Amino acid sequence: MHARRYFGTDGIRDLANSGSLTPDMVLRIGHAIGRVTYESHSGAGRPKILVVRDTRVSGPMIQGILVGAIMAHGVDIYDGGVLPTPAAALLVRREAFDLGIVVSASHNAMPDNGIKIFGADGRKLSDDTEIRIEKFIDLGGSRDVNFTGGEIGRQVDFSEGLEIYRTAMVKELFADLDLSGRKIVLDCSNGSGSVVSASILEGLGAEVIALHDQPTGLNINDEAGVFFVERLGQIVQDNGAIFGMALDGDADRVLMVDELGEVQDGDRILAILAQRLDEDNRQLVATVMSNMGLKVLLKSLDITMFQTPVGDRYVAEQMESSGARVGGEQSGHIIFHNDDGWFGDGVFTALQVARVSIQENKPLSRLAAAMERFPQILKNVTV
Repeated sequence: MHARRYFGTDGIRDLANSGSLTPDMVLRIGHAIGRVTYESHSGAGRPKILVVRDTRVSGPMIQGILVGAIMAHGVDIYDGGVLPTPAAALLVRREAFDLGIVVSASHNAMPDNGIKIFGADGRKLSDDTEIRIEKFIDLGGSRDVNFTGGEIGRQVDFSEGLEIYRTAMVKELFADLDLSGRKIVLDCSNGSGSVVSASILEGLGAEVIALHDQPTGLNINDEAGVFFVERLGQIVQDNGAIFGMALDGDADRVLMVDELGEVQDGDRILAILAQRLDEDNRQLVATVMSNMGLKVLLKSLDITMFQTPVGDRYVAEQMESSGARVGGEQSGHIIFHNDDGWFGDGVFTALQVARVSIQENKPLSRLAAAMERFPQILKNVTV
């Protein structure tokens, strides 16, 4: 079997303008994606790919090289600009794109960047498709390009994608949720969540205290976001907020702070959601990193817990095979699967928790207290 050389658990990621993300490599990656997309397209009309990015200064450079190579294969590019990764996943499904591409390195420091790819169902690509792309990367990518004239792909402005995503969240997915009169502290990590996350919360009636929502291209994840979530504690308390929430650079992860200023991680969020699972689907997916306290709680509730290697792709694969509707990681990447599709969205996750809190009239601290957090130590061992 072909061992993956470029794709990790979350796309291709490296120091921007270096390694796997030099201009030459990005060009080859683009050619490979374009060729595989064109050859795989089976619907009417031309194949089309949605491309969005986070706020890193290297984003436009990588995107420009990437999309030029893709268009050389007769594939149309829809440019969504700066948008969260979960917005791209939703738009790919709803607007019938062949693929969605996100130029982002998520929670990594600003000098890094990456290329994430979503299939038509809004999920990460299968191993087989990634391996096929890698084979064309190794071949140089650009072989057998013979599109000319009107056959060459077009680039289309798709700035309306932001409003499509926002409307779906406010008017459809959380139309029953009223946050009027409630304060929420939101740390956007100076990432792509800065362009829409506060607007979603405000659209549901919340008073938002937004932090790190002024991206410069150089300040993404800079002492902000999920790795600095504990700094929200005092701000939440000082403002009487119902909770605080910190996103990562592409807004697919969230960590929360309760009204008492205590950090609640992905395990605690899973614990809250698990207690409200439907009676006909008492199962949940977590990773080997999850705290023992989550396992103990789920056993007491007679909920089947599946554990996977670390990585949201593995969580989603286990959810699909088992039929579980909720899964996630301690890091705050929570995945939902329902009739509307797949969601790995920091704001979506926080709003699910808010819905439980309001429906049951319980603050976040009380909801989270159901799970006892056991002492946990992580050690890296060279093998």
